[in-house]
Amino acid sequence: MKVIRRTDELVNSLMPTILCGELAEGDPLPSDQLLGSAHNVSRTVVREAFRILGAKGLIEAKPRRGTRVAPMSGWALWDPDVLDCLAETDHAARFDPHIADMRVAIEPVLAALAASRASADDLATLQSQLRDLQQTPEMATEIAYLACMFRISGNPFAGNALNLSTWACKRYQDVPMDAYGRLTVSICQNQPEAARRFALQAILDRVKIME
Repeated sequence: MKVIRRTDELVNSLMPTILCGELAEGDPLPSDQLLGSAHNVSRTVVREAFRILGAKGLIEAKPRRGTRVAPMSGWALWDPDVLDCLAETDHAARFDPHIADMRVAIEPVLAALAASRASADDLATLQSQLRDLQQTPEMATEIAYLACMFRISGNPFAGNALNLSTWACKRYQDVPMDAYGRLTVSICQNQPEAARRFALQAILDRVKIME
């Protein structure tokens, strides 16, 4: 059984209140002493939790103003912990179309790059991932397939975009198998424009399910 640190427990308690707006932008957070008493943790735990939330851009500390909720424009919304927390709140559906927008802007380009850059070994791995997905069309195998496609695009920033794709895989688990099959063929046949088109189709197929 995984043991959750007291610091992580406090972070997991505070983060949803910020993401859902219970604590709005600019609102002060309770003092170290009040939070420590409310959650039965030491001030050291509170300060470490604040450090983690600050690193994710959710809070900021300023002289004579204390620790407050930071502007949403600075939140690390691509952070997997933030996305996981947000997905469990009542506000998740509000973010579905925004994440779909970002996927539309990014994934077809990565698919086209994969079709242009993939080596023979890359293609064999991608085909193997597709077979795994066809045999077990579940969230984990879909994420593994997309991670493979992103990797062979050759773009070092692609891993961050995978966090958005993972959101969609977790939220709506109907896997667009036909589009992924056609996408794989396009990449293997070195057809960037076709790969771009079928990557877009995979996203839009899931958007229809969302609607």
